[in-house]
Amino acid sequence: MNRIVGNQNHNEFILDPVEAWKRGRVLDAMLKGTQPPIKRQVLRGTHAQFNAWDDARALEVARKLNGD
Repeated sequence: MNRIVGNQNHNEFILDPVEAWKRGRVLDAMLKGTQPPIKRQVLRGTHAQFNAWDDARALEVARKLNGD
């Protein structure tokens, strides 16, 4: 079931592949600024350490997105 809110018909799916690609590029550009820079280096650690680093990175992204 679709509901129209406002003046535009917001459809979940974009059927035109070129329009979908363009919209995806715009969304990717918007979200690119939220990602912290990736450190390019060789790291050694345990699986738990890598999970902790990934969690810290995800927390940093979430704080940036939510404005905290």
